[in-house]
Amino acid sequence: MRKKDAEIKKTLLSCANRIECSEGVGAISIRRLAAEANIAIGTVYHYFDSKQDVLLTLTEEYWKEALLQMRERITAEHFDEQLREIINFLRSKMNDCAEILMQSLQDDAETGRLRMASMQRVLRQSLIERMESDDAIADSVWSESFTKEAFADFVFLNVLSLLQRKDADTVAFLEIVNRILYPNRENALSVEKRI
Repeated sequence: MRKKDAEIKKTLLSCANRIECSEGVGAISIRRLAAEANIAIGTVYHYFDSKQDVLLTLTEEYWKEALLQMRERITAEHFDEQLREIINFLRSKMNDCAEILMQSLQDDAETGRLRMASMQRVLRQSLIERMESDDAIADSVWSESFTKEAFADFVFLNVLSLLQRKDADTVAFLEIVNRILYPNRENALSVEKRI
């Protein structure tokens, strides 16, 4: 994509984001985006097939940026502490606009799921890398059937569940992670005290 093309697409997504946050998903239309960006309707279709494609792309871009920010902001030393920070960070990213966008993808859940799969792979890989860099996790925790990858999947699915339930308490989940990964850690603060 040429630089000019990238700028137009960025402008269209910026307009869509502004409209969605101020007026809701229903106010977004290809015609409205064209008017807001001061371009022809046909030009919008050059970048997006439909309103749903705009919403999918907007959601994808939002979470790409969030995952980049997460890499920088999660600074705890151990995985269990990092996980608490990750959950809190992702909860902070689930603002009204992000939540509305995610709900709007239910109209085309399969396409939304496929498009978001790349973000999920990034988060899952980040979990694996964080476990690998934590020297406090003994290699004896892992086995042929209980791998870092399998545990990352377990953690990922539970984090998603916790994020979907805004009022969900993370204490029990983080305690489970702590007991699995650090069975021999002595004098550790309980997860409850760290939250």
